[in-house]
Amino acid sequence: MNLTSTNGRRASWKLRAGSLGLGVLAGLLVFGVGLAVSEDLRLLYVSGAILLFCGATWVGAKSGRDWLSALLFYVPLAGLFCFFVLGQLPFLWPNLLFWALAAALGLFLLGTRQERGARVSGVVILLAISTWYCMSYIPDQMKRATNHFSDGAAPAFVFQAVSEGSVPTTATPGKILVIDFFGTWCPPCLAELPEIALMRSSLQDRRDIEFVIVATNAGGDTPERLRSFGRLRHVTLPLAFDPAGKAHTAFGLTGYPGIVVIDRTGRVRLTRQGYNSSETSFRTDLTQLLQSL
Repeated sequence: MNLTSTNGRRASWKLRAGSLGLGVLAGLLVFGVGLAVSEDLRLLYVSGAILLFCGATWVGAKSGRDWLSALLFYVPLAGLFCFFVLGQLPFLWPNLLFWALAAALGLFLLGTRQERGARVSGVVILLAISTWYCMSYIPDQMKRATNHFSDGAAPAFVFQAVSEGSVPTTATPGKILVIDFFGTWCPPCLAELPEIALMRSSLQDRRDIEFVIVATNAGGDTPERLRSFGRLRHVTLPLAFDPAGKAHTAFGLTGYPGIVVIDRTGRVRLTRQGYNSSETSFRTDLTQLLQSL
């Protein structure tokens, strides 16, 4: 009897160790593979929820609904999320709650027939919550976190023209200037650039609105590197350089990408820092702002 009990405990701990290893693998898949495919925070949430649900279903089938096994499976992904994402974007705390719900539903998925109604209801509720979270909550919170409206005088600055043709190197009275502080080494900058190009194209009849993509010394960028990048990527937007990042700092920015909108009178109307494609209204909102100035 004691031998049977000991063997049972060993089997349980082996399964728990396996659950922890599976959880580590799930975390690496979500953050390693998932973010390599897309930086969209909604994809991060959805892929995590699916992996936790499916993995917890396996854990439940093998362990007989052992909560500790499910917890050990959940912890690695939750820990990676807290370390890499939550500190910068605290409004994404519901990820942890909804992921826990997905794991709990998976753990109890293969229950008795009497519990079928509760399981189905739980899955439907999770799907409804996830739809709202991805379609409304995340985009809205990203917009709130990145956009900062103001009405202060712009600091003095002069950029170094990099591309050929007309390049706005400072604010021009009577014209609106959109500055996109950019890094050739910065994945969010690269993801944002097509949106800026589409925005400029949609406003090409507005000669009073100017755009300029500005690199700094950050990340090893140089005027030559930016010029080569523009040629390789066929960038048609005007390119300029901000030596030592003086203007970037003067506008109060600390990261990349960073957008500054200066109105016709030389006043800063918008500064925003960071970009994620989960902010689905980015181009629409910025275009509307420019049209209203």
